[in-house]
Amino acid sequence: MKQKFTRIKTGIMALALIGCAAITRGQAVLYEEDFGTPTANTLIQYYTGWQDSTVTYVGNGTCDVRSSSASSGYGGASGGGNVMLNDTVKWFQISGLNTSSAQTTAKLYCGLRKTTSENGNNFAVEFSTDSIVWVRVPMSDTLPTGTGTSGWYRVCFPNLPAHPHLHIRFASLANVDYRLDDIRICDGDEVVLETVATPTCSPAGGTYYEPQQVTLECATSGATIHYTLDGSTPDNLSPVCAGILHIGSNCTLKAFAMKENMYNSEVMTAQFTIIDTNAVVALPFDISHNSESERIEVKTIPGFQGYKLGSSYADGSAKFESKNAGSASLTAHLGDAPGELTFDLKGVKGGTPSAYNGITFLISESANGLQWTTVTTLNEMEISTEGYSHHGPYTLSENTRYVRWMLVTAGRGNTQFNNIAITQRQSTGDGSDSTGVVSFANTIEGPYPNPAHHSFRWDPCKDAHSIQLYDLNGNIVRFWRDVTDGYAFDISGLAAGTYLLRAETPHGHIAKKIVVR
Repeated sequence: MKQKFTRIKTGIMALALIGCAAITRGQAVLYEEDFGTPTANTLIQYYTGWQDSTVTYVGNGTCDVRSSSASSGYGGASGGGNVMLNDTVKWFQISGLNTSSAQTTAKLYCGLRKTTSENGNNFAVEFSTDSIVWVRVPMSDTLPTGTGTSGWYRVCFPNLPAHPHLHIRFASLANVDYRLDDIRICDGDEVVLETVATPTCSPAGGTYYEPQQVTLECATSGATIHYTLDGSTPDNLSPVCAGILHIGSNCTLKAFAMKENMYNSEVMTAQFTIIDTNAVVALPFDISHNSESERIEVKTIPGFQGYKLGSSYADGSAKFESKNAGSASLTAHLGDAPGELTFDLKGVKGGTPSAYNGITFLISESANGLQWTTVTTLNEMEISTEGYSHHGPYTLSENTRYVRWMLVTAGRGNTQFNNIAITQRQSTGDGSDSTGVVSFANTIEGPYPNPAHHSFRWDPCKDAHSIQLYDLNGNIVRFWRDVTDGYAFDISGLAAGTYLLRAETPHGHIAKKIVVR
C-alpha cells in the first residue's frame, strides 16, 4: 500500500491536486494499517493480515476485507486490501490505540473510495476513550461530486485526543458504497512520501540474435536497483545492479528501485529471448512441423530472422504475403565460408489465371548484414504455380555471412518458399563439398591440448571480445569474455564429444573444432 499520498484540501478540486507536494513538517506515526493483500473477500473477524498485533480489530458479520480495483485519484489503494462499507449496519472498529505521546491531539489519515454522488459526508469516524461515549470527528476535506469524481482520495480527520487506550470506529451513515484503506495516525501532519521511479532497461525486452548487454536505470537519483533473472519478484535481498547485466540466454528480468525516505518503485518486467545465429544451422530443413495444426512463424527458427512473412504452410514452407511487398524478407545468418545456395519457390494463386502476378524476388548476400550484393532476381515467369520450381545453385562469396530473400513487388497471390540448402566450402582443397553451413578452416593454431579434458588454451584469441563454445546442436555451452594471454578455458563437466569454438576478435571471426574426452 505504500504509494504516493494525495491530500484533497477544503474547497479545492481533487483532480487538480493529484500528486501534490510533500508536507513540510515531519511526522511521528503512532499507528498505521494497510490491510495487506487478501486472497479473497474475507470477513473482518477471520482476517489475519493485520500489521499491528497489539491492537484489537472489531467488525460486525457483514464487514469484510476486499481486494482493490484500479482507481483514479489517490493511488495508495490500488492493488491491495481494503474494508468494504456499504450500508448502515456495517462498521469497523480499532481498539487499544495508544496516542498518549501526541503533543496535544493526533490526526487520522486514510484512503477513502466513494461513488460519484458522495462527497464524504455519509462516511463517519468516531472515537471513544471508554467504548461507551462516542464522539464524531469531522473530516477536514470536502470531496467533489459529479462525473469523473468517483475513486480514491486521501482524507484527514484531525483532533483525535492524546490517550493511552483509544477506540476508533468507521461506519457508513447511508446505504452507499465506501471503502477504507491505508489508515495512519500521526502526531502532526502526515509526510507525503514520493515514490521511486520504476526502473527501465536498455535494450528493452524482446527477441535478439546475440547476447545482450542490458543497462538498468532509474530516473530517481541515488536509488538502488535490485533485480532477478528467473522471473521471481525481487526484494531488498535480491542482487543489486551495479553496472551492465550480461543476458546470454532466455530469461525474465524483473527489477525495482528503492531509496531511503521514499516508497519503493513498481516492479518492471522484461522478457528476453536469445536466439544465437552464430550456431550451426542444419540445412536443408522444414520451416514448420509439417502439420496444419502446428504451423510456426519462420522468424522463430534459430539462425533465421523473418519480417512480415506470414504463417508457414503445412508442407514446411514459409509464406511470403503479397500485401507485404517491399517489406517482407527472410534473412539467414550463416557460419564461415559458405559455398553454393539452392532453394525452391512455388506461386500460390486463386481461382483465376491472373491471381498470381507481378511478383519479384530479390536474393542478396552480405558480409556484415548492412551492405548487400545481388545474388539473383526472380519474377513470376520463373516461379511455377503448378509446383515447386528449383533455383540455383548460386555461388556465394567466401566472406558471405548473411543471405536475404526479399519480396520486392507483388501484384496478387502469395509465394511458398522452402528447401534451402547451402553447401559448405571445404578447406581441404580436394574440391568436395558437404551440405550445411559453418566451415571451420584449419588455419589457426590451437586450441591445445586437443582432445582436452578439464581445460584448454587458445593463445591466438587472447584479444578476443568474446568466445563461445557450441555443441553440435548449435547450443551455447560455454561463454567467455575479456580473455588474457595464457588464459585456461574451463570445460569441466562437459560431456565427451566434438564441440565448436567461435571467437569474436577485432580482426573478425575465428572458428575451430575441439574434442572433449
